[in-house]
Amino acid sequence: MPVWGLAATLALAVFAFLLGQVVGVEALAAARSFRPNVNPDAAALTMATLVADPVQTITLILAARLTGSDANAYFGLFMPRKRDVAIALAALAAAIVLGDLLTLALGRDVVPAFQLDMFRSVQGEGALVWLLLDIVLVAPTCEELMFRGFLFRGLIREPRENLPGILLIALLWSLLHIQYDWLGVALVFAIGVLFGYVRLYTGSTLLVILLHMLLNLESVVETFFVLGWL
Repeated sequence: MPVWGLAATLALAVFAFLLGQVVGVEALAAARSFRPNVNPDAAALTMATLVADPVQTITLILAARLTGSDANAYFGLFMPRKRDVAIALAALAAAIVLGDLLTLALGRDVVPAFQLDMFRSVQGEGALVWLLLDIVLVAPTCEELMFRGFLFRGLIREPRENLPGILLIALLWSLLHIQYDWLGVALVFAIGVLFGYVRLYTGSTLLVILLHMLLNLESVVETFFVLGWL
């Protein structure tokens, strides 16, 4: 299968990310021109992200197709085996439990304060459904197509690249989550390594997308519980 090289893969990923951000900001600016009372708060930023992420994904799909490869194969969009699903779900559940236990052992809140504030804000703006759509569906899909899809294909092409590629991709992914403290970023990195190995051994980015969705859904449930919404 024709694949972009290392430098081209990184450059195209950065370009797709920046393009998505620019379009998202422009969409937010356009919304504010029609509705001057729209403020750059959590609800407005959620709307911008809902625009930015699909633009990023479409750009990467077009980049993959320019190689002449089938997009589904390039991104690893294959149905996983049932056994792989069961093992991956068990690994994710263990990672969530261990992460929460470590967080509590270090005297930190399982749900960070900024996350509680964000949910309260969008609830007050009547945009909670959009935030949930972003967190549970759009962000997991678009992020995994970027990291365990496009970047994985370009950075990991032979066995000796497995470990460094998975670690680099997990690092890049964790650095996008700068809203967390050092522990939160470290946990995101650990989950990224898990997702990378799931992608490696199953060949299915669809399975990793599912895991990411479930991880974020679990975070939403914890947030609702702390807020007293359950």
